[in-house]
Amino acid sequence: MATRPRAIFTICSNNYVPMARVLLESAKRHHPEADVYLCLADEALPEAAFYPGQCELIAAKTLGIPNFREFAFRYDIMEFNTAIKPFMIRHLLARGHESVVYLDPDIEVFAPLERVFSLLDEGASFVLTPHLTQPLEQPNFPNDLGIMRAGVYNLGFLGVGAGEEADRILRWWSRRLQYECVNEPDRGIFVDQKFMDLVPGFAAGARILRDTAYNVAYWNLQQRALGGEPDDWKIDGAPLRFFHFSGIDPFNPKYLSKHTESFRDEQQSPLLGELLRRYAAQVLANGHGRVPNAIYAYGRFASGTLLPEVVRRMFRDRHVHWSGGDPFHTYEEYLHLPCARTAGTASRGVTNLMSYLHEREPWLRGIYDLATSEGVGRYVDWYVQNARTLLKDSRLVAPVALRAGVQAAPAHGRRPPARRGAEPDAAVIGYLRLALGVGEAGRQVLRTLRHAGLDARGLPIQFGSMSAAVDKSLEPLFDDTATARVQVFNINADQLPGVIAHLGSALRSDAYRVAMPFWELEHFPAPWLAAFDLVDEIWAPTRFIQTMLARRIGKPVLHMPLPLDFEAPPTLDRARFGLPEHAFLFFFSFDFLSYAERKNPMALVRAFKKAFRDEGSAHPNVCLVLKTLNADIAPAHSQALRDILRTDLDLTLIEETLTRTETLQLITACDAVVSLHRSEGLGLLIAEAMALGKPVIATDYSATVELVSSDTGWPVDFKLVPVPENQYPFHEGQVWAEPDENHAAWQMRQVFHNRREAQRRADTARTMLKQQFSAENCGARMRLRLQELESAGPPLQAAMACTPVEDRAR
Repeated sequence: MATRPRAIFTICSNNYVPMARVLLESAKRHHPEADVYLCLADEALPEAAFYPGQCELIAAKTLGIPNFREFAFRYDIMEFNTAIKPFMIRHLLARGHESVVYLDPDIEVFAPLERVFSLLDEGASFVLTPHLTQPLEQPNFPNDLGIMRAGVYNLGFLGVGAGEEADRILRWWSRRLQYECVNEPDRGIFVDQKFMDLVPGFAAGARILRDTAYNVAYWNLQQRALGGEPDDWKIDGAPLRFFHFSGIDPFNPKYLSKHTESFRDEQQSPLLGELLRRYAAQVLANGHGRVPNAIYAYGRFASGTLLPEVVRRMFRDRHVHWSGGDPFHTYEEYLHLPCARTAGTASRGVTNLMSYLHEREPWLRGIYDLATSEGVGRYVDWYVQNARTLLKDSRLVAPVALRAGVQAAPAHGRRPPARRGAEPDAAVIGYLRLALGVGEAGRQVLRTLRHAGLDARGLPIQFGSMSAAVDKSLEPLFDDTATARVQVFNINADQLPGVIAHLGSALRSDAYRVAMPFWELEHFPAPWLAAFDLVDEIWAPTRFIQTMLARRIGKPVLHMPLPLDFEAPPTLDRARFGLPEHAFLFFFSFDFLSYAERKNPMALVRAFKKAFRDEGSAHPNVCLVLKTLNADIAPAHSQALRDILRTDLDLTLIEETLTRTETLQLITACDAVVSLHRSEGLGLLIAEAMALGKPVIATDYSATVELVSSDTGWPVDFKLVPVPENQYPFHEGQVWAEPDENHAAWQMRQVFHNRREAQRRADTARTMLKQQFSAENCGARMRLRLQELESAGPPLQAAMACTPVEDRAR
């Protein structure tokens, strides 16, 4: 019998390519006559050598799937990978292949697939392997009841023969998977797999391959005997054809699969243990684990906001046909638009996303009646405080919080007192001489007010701080009293009452008072809120801080960003700082008095070692530079960290106290800046690096997301974890980010190897700072606010009302 043209292929995203390499190399080894393909459910990485040789790479976006961007938006990564299958099979058949075999990427072929290709050569339209070939009545999964929910046939394997019957069924399957490739067992659907239960009834040419040497996996291994020896594996005495390592963790091959409690540790036979160890070693040698899930091309909106499962479900449920353009670019804005069909939205702003959540969750409908203004208001409060847990990204909550804060604030308030002479327009009170982040923020406010043409003076304090008074740049602007009609306190809320009491008569008592507080966690400490009773309004330097306060106090909370652009100082030779002349330098700095656990320097050290010191990735001409402050007066619990940093030979540690100009010169002497912080209220180091034209890698969480995107830098994925006790004040009920060190290492390698792209993003970031955070723009914002206060009290102007999405549009 003539052999028909054969193709073997798999589908995966970039994170599974190391597994796919094992599969495709083994398939080609046993079937040299077949053409081998990798269908990439992702965007291709620039490194061509990353993908297996002897195979053709075909991107899913080239398969002619109707409305591909909507298709990719509709599904999570597993659903998307499986939904592609019939489209790829049809593509290969159209190229002239008459026998097409699909294998999951986590399979290894150990012997020729003779029975499969014999059936196809004999005219079979489909070849299927059942999960089970005999009853399995054990109480726990995998058992026959569980398999009934997942599907009779395992779609980690499928053989298809060219012909009218196959074409007809593949077209039906494609139509179904265009919209219904979902993991919803309660609806009788498990991605692409359950549909195949119908095929033996549809197709007279379908064949069921019950040979136990094919598609051996955790779900049937209890019924099959593994024997032989390495390189001559047997199943039930016959050569093992292929083993499906579904659910394996190559880093821990003592577990056969995450999907079963069976075959773990001592339950593994020596032969099974050897089979798993050999497979894991191959996959790890191919770089498994080095490609982070975060680089998946279809996992985020174009803005960088995470695309959670509930938003994909909303898109499927509400938009069979979407006419709004590319949803990765447009659907995020749609989520935040008021939902016209929900009662009460006109007055309180229930958005499309909020409406969908309310409709979908019976418990929300039971608690919050959106037909009443009270119910709407309570639902908005719940959403602002709790929805981030469900949506996984605070950027999907912030617009609602900001709008709600506008509505909650009073429409009118106190005005500044009348002029009584030649007093200044404004006084800035803060740590204006100290080497502190909040001190630099105060200096920036003072500079900005004066840049805006206002007569602003400074009142420097040392209250409660052990930091050195090293900054003398604004000394001529300092007074011993604050006589201006408007006082701006660049002081955190916990210190504000003490500072006001300490200064006493040095402060004009009837002045209009503004606080610009900083806080680094999502929820502002409740005991500190009373401090704002001493001021008339809040200037939030970031949207992150504005969001946390907008629903907590009955006063205006305005977004008043600080200028982050500046003229670069003259450069200094690296030798001034003891840095290697020709190495590529990654830089980070932190203050031991600012809770080193939040700054997270050890995560950076570990990520750096993964990127450039691990076996297979060694680059001796790459160095990590850490600048620390106040190491000698570090709290006792930070001293161990200090000692580790001082003895680590893989980094250059700089502990001397530098002026701000010297610090900027140090950043300029380095090549890139990395911050794997757990949370930031501003992220001044990141802003400084951007202004100096340096590529930035940063945790994609908290205030720094307002600066770092995939256009302006290299965001690092994370998971939210509870703040441990004793690692930050008011930790109870708080979360912060645990950055993905593997992703950070990946991003560091990208910056190092792709210098042109790194510079492009750095240039984009510098342009963004000049446009949005220049002294002109920030000064005009402050000046406008003071003019509003003079004219008619505090109408809630654009600084308070516009959303982050609108900011990006500008």
